[in-house]
Amino acid sequence: MTPRRRAGPPSRAEAAGRAGPAPDGEHIAVLLARHGPELARHLHRLVRDEDAAADLLQDTFLRAHAALGRLRRGSNARAWLYRIATNAALNHLRSRSREDAALRRHAAETDSAARAGLAAQSTPDRRPEDGARAALWARVAALPERQRVAITLRVADELGYAEIARRMGGSEAAARANVCQAMKHLKREKR
Repeated sequence: MTPRRRAGPPSRAEAAGRAGPAPDGEHIAVLLARHGPELARHLHRLVRDEDAAADLLQDTFLRAHAALGRLRRGSNARAWLYRIATNAALNHLRSRSREDAALRRHAAETDSAARAGLAAQSTPDRRPEDGARAALWARVAALPERQRVAITLRVADELGYAEIARRMGGSEAAARANVCQAMKHLKREKR
């Protein structure tokens, strides 16, 4: 026989399942402890990117904390958190889709600029450094897409790796690796 629980305020476990009298910070901490791991798995399945899923989990709990006062007593906090997390993931995927389209447009513009640079090489009144610059950008245009975009954002736009990662929808380590691989490829071709 299970012992009966005495009447009084709900336990932390009970408070985690529904809105209750616990202070906001404590309630969010309990919700995170109870539902955080399963929400992290849910987000990872949706976005298929561990770093993005971690960011979205944090965003989910920040949004939940801001909206905790609107959660009615007795509501299903788990379902509420899943809705917030799913909406955050869908917004992220839409944003990433727009960024991918922008990267494709940028790559196409880079390709056409490189072709224009090659055409400019054939004009008799060009300076020697113009030809070298055009040849370099032609080699950049021949790089694999992710390397080409990363090196262009790093060199031409003078962005840091964190911003490159954000724009490309990857991690900072991946941005560094793409720039590094592009540089190695360009140095090999120069020889």
